Amino acid sequence: MANGIIRGKLAILVGGGPAPGINGVISAATIEGINQGFKVLGVSDGYKWLAQGDTEHAVRLTIEGVKGIHLRGGSILGTSRTNPTKSETSMQNVLSALEELGVVALVSIGGDDTAFSASRVYKQANGAIRVAHVPKTIDNDLPLPGSTPTFGFETARHHGVYLLRNLAEDARTTS
Repeated sequence: MANGIIRGKLAILVGGGPAPGINGVISAATIEGINQGFKVLGVSDGYKWLAQGDTEHAVRLTIEGVKGIHLRGGSILGTSRTNPTKSETSMQNVLSALEELGVVALVSIGGDDTAFSASRVYKQANGAIRVAHVPKTIDNDLPLPGSTPTFGFETARHHGVYLLRNLAEDARTTS
C-alpha cells in the first residue's frame, strides 16, 4: 500500500463480449490498485446493475482473491453489453451508484461501447472519477496507435485460422 494511505475506492468493470485475457487485466489492476493504496471493488456484469442504480453487485477484490485468476478463462466479474449512454437516466444512475460506493477511480475493460461509456463517466463526473479504459475486443475495431491489436483479437485470430486450416484439410481429403 502506498505509504499506508487509503486513496479511495477503485472500481473495475467489464463490458461487451468475452475475450481471452480479461481475468489477467482484472488481476493486474487489482494488485496494482491495492499497491497504490486503493480499496478495489469488482463490479459484476459491467454497467448492467450500475445503470439501474444498484450498488449491491460490487464486491471487494483482494490480492489473495485474484492472484491466480489469470489462469482461468472468462471474467470473474462477468460481462454485459449494457450501454448506459443510451439513456440519460441510466447514465445518471451509474454516476449516483459510483458516488454511493465511494468510487474515485474506474478501470473499464471493453470494446467501443464500453470505452465511450467510460469517457462519459469521466466527463459527467467532472473529473471526480478518474477513468482508465483497457481496450478489449476480438473484432479489433478500436482505433489504437500503430495498428496495435487489442488483447483477445490475436487469440481469436489464431484459433480461427487453426480451425479453418483443419476444416480445409478435412475437405481436401474427403471425397
